[in-house]
Amino acid sequence: MIRKWTYHFFLVFLCVYGAEYAEAQSSAPYYQYEQEDLTDARDGIDYSDEVVKEEEKEKEDYAGSDMDFSGIGDIFGFLLIGVLIALVFVILYFMLGKDNLFKPRSKKIEALDLKSIEQIEENLEEYDVSYYLQQAIDNKQYRIAIRLHYLLIIKELSAQKFIKWKRDKTNRNYLYETQDYPFAQNFKRSTNIFEKVWYGERDVTEGDFSMIQSHFSSLNNEINQSTS
Repeated sequence: MIRKWTYHFFLVFLCVYGAEYAEAQSSAPYYQYEQEDLTDARDGIDYSDEVVKEEEKEKEDYAGSDMDFSGIGDIFGFLLIGVLIALVFVILYFMLGKDNLFKPRSKKIEALDLKSIEQIEENLEEYDVSYYLQQAIDNKQYRIAIRLHYLLIIKELSAQKFIKWKRDKTNRNYLYETQDYPFAQNFKRSTNIFEKVWYGERDVTEGDFSMIQSHFSSLNNEINQSTS
């Protein structure tokens, strides 16, 4: 009986041990293969600091070898803006003309007095004389209005190229420059009227101003007709 149980135990032991041994043998080559591959893959790799630095330097040199075109777009943008500005300037030049393009803007004066009139006369081309003439008439400043109307005549003569206006020129200079034009006599008479009223410090009534203004307006018409 004891022999029979011993025999059965021995058989069970062989089965269990044999199965475990077979399983171990079947998995061993796969594990060994992975270990060998990992060992082979690591062979030949140098992890020293010099090698790592050399590899980083090669990467930087390669990146630096590429051309940087990022700034070219900005340059072309600025060039395009410059061309557009120049084109607008040329169009304005031919549409308005050089004189009107560079002509200073009309300045403004709050109150008309002796000082402000002298300011207008010294910078005649910078002021809208017609505006101040109407302002003087509205305020019944007839003596100032006569001077402004005469300045308007001078400005018109300059605009039509009959005279060359300059700050330091006198009325006699303008009379000399216009002596060969059809309106020369009328201009001379208007100059005498202005000088008597302004430099003679005469009082001017509304009736006096109406007559003088009519004569100045007639002279303006003659000047404009001479250009046609």
